[in-house]
Amino acid sequence: MKKFYFSVLAGMAIGIAALCNLTSGGIIGAALFAFALSAIVCCKWILFTGKAGFAGNPREFADLLVILFYNAIGVALAVLLSNSIGVLEGNATRIVDLRKAAGLMIIMPSILTGLIMTVSVKCAREGQWLPLVLGIPTFVMCGFPHCVADIAYYCVARDIPWVAWLLSVAGNFIGCNLPTLLRFSKATQE
Repeated sequence: MKKFYFSVLAGMAIGIAALCNLTSGGIIGAALFAFALSAIVCCKWILFTGKAGFAGNPREFADLLVILFYNAIGVALAVLLSNSIGVLEGNATRIVDLRKAAGLMIIMPSILTGLIMTVSVKCAREGQWLPLVLGIPTFVMCGFPHCVADIAYYCVARDIPWVAWLLSVAGNFIGCNLPTLLRFSKATQE
């Protein structure tokens, strides 16, 4: 029950941040996005991209799919509660169209999002908040896909490009695990 509750809350925080981004856009929308991850780290809520780079065994990897599902529920709930679907639909549609136009290459910027997320969370857990405060707006301003935040855009636009979304999930997961893979690779070379 705790996993469900904390994962849904994390999804709601990301949903609210995505709505802020749709409403304000630009640097303001991106900066406000950092609030969501700050709240998630401080409150120890559970976010797919906040956990993916720290999973260490097969059970934790399997749990990531459950967390992603619960995060999606939270995002959808935030969008529904905001009653912003009609108002923000044009902005969301532009983002969704970009995701679809990227085709298979969407995985590349998704990897960068995952990398930024893991570095941001790791630093914040160690009391160094600057990478989070700067990292989150960085991937938002670059337009990199975040598999949880994108759910808000898909809900508002009423258009779910499943292939693009699944590729962004895979890319985020790979990016989240790049620091671990690089450390492992370096250790085996020594």
